[in-house]
Amino acid sequence: MDIVTGFMIWAAEASTLGVLLWSRWFYERQPFYLTWGAGFILHGVGVGMVGLRGTLPDFVSIEIANVMALVGIGLWIAGMLQFDKRRVEAFIAIPALICVAGMMLDPVRTDFGYRVALFHGAAVIGYLMLIAAALWGENGHSRTRRVFSLFVGIQVLSSTTVAIYALINKPQSFAAGNSSIWLLLIAAFCFMAAIMSGARLINERNEQKLRLLAVTDPLTNLLNRRGMIDEFHMLKRSHASDSGLMALIHLDLDGFKQINDLYGHQAGDEVLVAFARIGIAAQRGRGSFGRMGGEEFASIMHVANMIEAASVAEAIRTTLKRQPVTVGEHQIPVTVSIGIALAEIGSANLDTLLSTADRALYVAKTNGRDRTAIGTDNDVSIVPAIDHAETESTPVQASMTQQVAALRRIVAIGK
Repeated sequence: MDIVTGFMIWAAEASTLGVLLWSRWFYERQPFYLTWGAGFILHGVGVGMVGLRGTLPDFVSIEIANVMALVGIGLWIAGMLQFDKRRVEAFIAIPALICVAGMMLDPVRTDFGYRVALFHGAAVIGYLMLIAAALWGENGHSRTRRVFSLFVGIQVLSSTTVAIYALINKPQSFAAGNSSIWLLLIAAFCFMAAIMSGARLINERNEQKLRLLAVTDPLTNLLNRRGMIDEFHMLKRSHASDSGLMALIHLDLDGFKQINDLYGHQAGDEVLVAFARIGIAAQRGRGSFGRMGGEEFASIMHVANMIEAASVAEAIRTTLKRQPVTVGEHQIPVTVSIGIALAEIGSANLDTLLSTADRALYVAKTNGRDRTAIGTDNDVSIVPAIDHAETESTPVQASMTQQVAALRRIVAIGK
């Protein structure tokens, strides 16, 4: 096999892969499939045109072909940026622009060896940029990305060797010798290995999406019940050596069935989404907010004391009460009842916290709704609220001293 035949095989494989990537785009509609597909097709066609030197006009098989192959490398870089959801920058055009600028120099334009060195030098720049995009992107330290970068790095060494050889020996045509064939075989091996590593990156991304879907509520994009269970265990491990408490806040929208009946299920969905935004804003990085199902939500947080947990709950409750949800022409007033359970970080048990928070939520519901209650091992206390006149008798009596102290602290924190 001579080097020209190798070029044509390389061109056919790259172009076929580009078409396959484009066909994949029809199923997933991810822009990086289109970009990578265009990159492989342009690179493949460019390499094929180089191989047809003598059959095609020199301007086509030299200038246009080299630039097309390098534009293909630039599109690989762009696809990697899109893969990581980063903005595509103009620097992806650097390899092709280096080639265009170099071809304007008479010695390069008229000497085959200089043209080979220019092309491979520009390709080295492009490959290094591709490695940087892979390693500095999302999950840049993953094993698959390192393996991908390794094979692209071998291609860098191969292209550097070709460029140096061309500068020293000044060949006047494609060499048919064994050294050229071996370099082509090395480049082909790295090319295929990099493609396989890239396919693994795509598979890992799809697996990550599936894992995310398994723990995420599709309507609100919050964690679902399973995700909140995982979050509890992760939060407990990460704060195992810290002081403070684990708080589980159970929230249930009041009269949600009536909202659906009066305004429709679409309006109900918008209420859930609006409430999700309020809940997330109230966390301030202290924990996670999730949807347990239906109109039930939960927050799992690491807090310093009971007052901090009650303050977060009251912030959510009062914010929702003051901000009716706008759905079309309707202003829908919404309130929420809340139950809180707390435990020491080291001894926190999820089932116990859920049971205690449910009991506190029940008390909040049966005492007029739109309230926050805190459950302990022995009783439940209604949190005094500045927007309620705390004159009603409650079936579960709390210590007045504790409630007055809680009210004062909550008001102080809210200032």
